[in-house]
Amino acid sequence: EWEWTPYHPSFKYEYASGWQQEPFKYKFNQGDKFRKAITSPFINDEINRFVSELLKQSGIGEDDTPDFLGITYYAGNFNHMNVNEFPMEIQDIYTRLDKSLSYLFTLIEEQIGLDNVLFFVTSTGYIDADSPSINYQQVPGGEFHINRCATLLNMYLMATYGQGEYVEAFYNNQIYLNRELLEKKQLPLADIQKQAADFVIQFSGVHQVYSSNRILLGAWSNEVEKIRNGYHIKRSGDLIIDVLPGWTLMNKDSYENTLVRHTPVLTPLIFMGNQIVPEIINTPTHIAKIAPTIAYSIKIRAPNASKAIPLMDIQ
Repeated sequence: EWEWTPYHPSFKYEYASGWQQEPFKYKFNQGDKFRKAITSPFINDEINRFVSELLKQSGIGEDDTPDFLGITYYAGNFNHMNVNEFPMEIQDIYTRLDKSLSYLFTLIEEQIGLDNVLFFVTSTGYIDADSPSINYQQVPGGEFHINRCATLLNMYLMATYGQGEYVEAFYNNQIYLNRELLEKKQLPLADIQKQAADFVIQFSGVHQVYSSNRILLGAWSNEVEKIRNGYHIKRSGDLIIDVLPGWTLMNKDSYENTLVRHTPVLTPLIFMGNQIVPEIINTPTHIAKIAPTIAYSIKIRAPNASKAIPLMDIQ
């Protein structure tokens, strides 16, 4: 049984007046133990245990060929709760994340030596949305239900082309069409995608709908380029729905609700080790520059698909 309580005394944590003041205590012994654990500091402890075994058993860092080890820690809302209502939990997660990073550096120092490693640490900067803040700030918004949209789209296509399950599946903000059925009915995929996109864009809360045909073959735009970078021709949906900022993307099947925000979130990018001189650079940069910067620092060629130039100030 796991139990999570604050790392520091409660008076060391900050929170707004009227919110949580009492120390928290969570026990992980229920049926949803692991679902909650992956959004708690315990998941980072498990990751470090895995890394420790990896360093001992894999032989990583023991020859002259550079090795890459990517680690993802969790530092978001516990159990997807509102940060405003549970500020002590998120602060405690940050505190314990610092301990997890310290433990990682100690592992690397003992097994490989910090002078032989180049670290880079960053974050997406995004955590679960704090949807209640939208109400009292009177920001326009609402709920877009992807499951209802998919059902109505299927009914629309049935009314147009006859009986059948035209919508095969939906996930997050993507809708997958039944390509086997379309081929059987000899319906051009690109035409059906466009017709479906024209239907879906009429829903409240929808800003834009991108079909896979438009993403891959359509006119270039900055927004299309961003979507294309994350599009996989064999896995991504036929329709990708861009929900308006301030609206919540609802999915009753997965119970994953996402408040859409287009505001950029700045997050630190830290390079450490490999004889890098300590320095603070306040100039904003882009995530695409990380890979070529690493390649430049260890004197190897940048990845073939890398278009950005390295950060020359990192020395």
